[in-house]
Amino acid sequence: MRIIVAAIAGGVVMFMWGAVSHMVTPIGEMGLKNTPNESAVVSTLQSNLTEPGFYFIPGMDMSKPMSAEEEAAWTAKYEKGPNAIVIYHPDGETPMSPKQFGVELGSNILAALVVALLLTWTAASFSKRVAMATLIGLTAWLSINVSYWNWYRFPTAMVMGELIDQVVGWLLVGLVMAFILRNKTLA
Repeated sequence: MRIIVAAIAGGVVMFMWGAVSHMVTPIGEMGLKNTPNESAVVSTLQSNLTEPGFYFIPGMDMSKPMSAEEEAAWTAKYEKGPNAIVIYHPDGETPMSPKQFGVELGSNILAALVVALLLTWTAASFSKRVAMATLIGLTAWLSINVSYWNWYRFPTAMVMGELIDQVVGWLLVGLVMAFILRNKTLA
């Protein structure tokens, strides 16, 4: 039962930290820029993209292997630039909807459940459990965000903002969960 309580508490703490880090601090805006001449860009997208998806520029036909000539042509286009990633949805949606908040909270609780299980499988002190939760957040950042920075050239400022967000968030979660899951013989 303590694992479930720790997971819910940890998930709620991560959710609340996410709200603070993205709505109160500048962390959520790091690396983001407004699109100049947005109406022309939107018009071009609407004229050329009809399906929601993850688009890569320059694109390639992923349905078949490329010939050596096609790969050379794609590489030349990539090296010349520009390069872009577009996450496209032709239909609008309510921003900050209850559904989005629910999915975020649910994913935070599930992630905290995984960490709670790992913390209960160790006979570590309070401080070591806090450190473990923090290091799990750092591991996630290294595994995901550094790859996005490396392969997709996500802005360095955005990736560094995610580092702060994940490490601080999992430190706070670790404090709460280590307290709830404290081993009476180690406390």
